[in-house]
Amino acid sequence: MRRWHYRGFVLWACVALVGCAERSDTVKPAETLAQLRAGRALLTCREPCLAEWRGAQPQAMQLDAGARWQELAMLLTRIGYQDDLSLYYLGRAAEGLGYREAAASYYRQSTQLSATPGSCQSLSRLCGGVVLPRAAALRAAAIDRDLDRAKPRRAEPAPQGPAAPEAAPAEVAAPAPQGPAAPEAAPAEVAAPAPSAVSRPTGPAASEFIEPPPAAR
Repeated sequence: MRRWHYRGFVLWACVALVGCAERSDTVKPAETLAQLRAGRALLTCREPCLAEWRGAQPQAMQLDAGARWQELAMLLTRIGYQDDLSLYYLGRAAEGLGYREAAASYYRQSTQLSATPGSCQSLSRLCGGVVLPRAAALRAAAIDRDLDRAKPRRAEPAPQGPAAPEAAPAEVAAPAPQGPAAPEAAPAEVAAPAPSAVSRPTGPAASEFIEPPPAAR
């Protein structure tokens, strides 16, 4: 019975190693970076990859400290081990390469996994000195704030005050009360022509010279 269990364990270990070797051969940098930018699920292996991850975790920590983001992404993808620490490292690699939305997604996945039996505290016992889930949550929140500030904001219309009351229509002045009609003025009488001031002389003027009659011979 013990031999059967031992053979089964050896067979399982060989299958796991073969699977890891196949992943190592199929990892292509260009394809991996494209999937990383899209936020794809690149880490899906658990216990079968645990031993390999335990050997590679110190290297992952060094790559993270040296900001060697592409090498870190290739290492994580080649092993494929999934826990909150490896997802945190994957978020670091994505953020360092400029894939900020994908990085925020990996950080959130890391925080969710920290509360499960598959966390680094529960399974691998290797957390690389990273305080999880706090470190992942802080990085996700910082990226979300930056992305929100970078979004173009629509110009908000100026607040309108209360509408001014419409002006009351101007009152039409009532016509003044009219009294009894005034009598019409009588037509003016035609004045008689004034007598001519020039009168004809009736006699010779005093100043005129009168010639004396001729003397008798």
